[in-house]
Amino acid sequence: MWQPGALSRTVLALIWLVLGITMVAVPVWLGWTRWPAILNGHPAMLIAGIGCGVLGLIAIVWSIGSLAIGDRLDREGDPEHPAHRTSRQVLRRAHWRIVFAVPLLVLAFLLVVLLTYARPLVATPTATAALRSANQVRIADRPSWYELIPVREDPTGENIKPTTGLMFTPGARIDSRAYAHVLRPLAEAGYLVVVLKEPFGFPLLDADHGRKVLDIHPEISAWVVGGHSLGGITAAALADEDERVNGLVLFASYPADNVVRTDLKAVSISGTADGLTTPDDIDASKGKLPPDTSYVVIDGAVHSSFGDYGDQSGDGTATIDRSAAQREITKATLMLLASLAPAPPPPPRKK
Repeated sequence: MWQPGALSRTVLALIWLVLGITMVAVPVWLGWTRWPAILNGHPAMLIAGIGCGVLGLIAIVWSIGSLAIGDRLDREGDPEHPAHRTSRQVLRRAHWRIVFAVPLLVLAFLLVVLLTYARPLVATPTATAALRSANQVRIADRPSWYELIPVREDPTGENIKPTTGLMFTPGARIDSRAYAHVLRPLAEAGYLVVVLKEPFGFPLLDADHGRKVLDIHPEISAWVVGGHSLGGITAAALADEDERVNGLVLFASYPADNVVRTDLKAVSISGTADGLTTPDDIDASKGKLPPDTSYVVIDGAVHSSFGDYGDQSGDGTATIDRSAAQREITKATLMLLASLAPAPPPPPRKK
């Protein structure tokens, strides 16, 4: 006989079963296809993926158990049931089951959507090869950013610490390592380079991320902040608000709001074939940047020319070699840094 509350219990169990399987499948899929980017990115993605899988397993076990023995446990007047629940008690139990289960279902579903949507684009071997300690550059891999630190000595053998640096924010859902090949020459020239690892690949989720880096590097007296695509929006906001920032470099990006600082040196680098941040977007945003902003337009470059992570959906078709485009990007960024402070002298050759 169909018992009170049995319909809601059965429906919830079936929904949790399907969602639980999905909660296990999505992290497995992400790990199988994007493990290097997740492992080397911000820990939020890794933690959320593990948590999602564990909760999915719990949901599967609960739903199977509920379908298998839930009806017996809720059976009204069952002499074998220790509680001997009445019809009213069974209905009340069903009511609270819905009250707690529905919000949890919504949260679990949103977690699955977030993980699926945040699936990152993985850095290519060209980029990861640049993340090695060699040629007077030391790599420091921290939980929420990595640093390319120039290693130089004066004639007496003392370390020469950089006093000028670039802090860079990746584009949305892009492996932060993808910019290592473009930015490494800046460290080789003697500048500190910091690349942020954003939670779930979205810079807007941690608006104060950049300030944390500035705070722990008081030895840097001149900062340039930059970003690619969505990362450029957060970089522009930080540059406008923090007086410790002296320069702004935008990779295929533009500010969301007007930059009111007049003492800020800014460079906008864009591509003529970009299908995501189009030349029209760059032209329309010029009024938001300081009047003396320099504009570097790379003929034939696309959105994905600014990093090494493969092709990007919705992008244009490049008519310039990626490495050639990146040489121009690196050159323009290096010129901005040099305009703030000359590059430190190269280390003396060892005899």
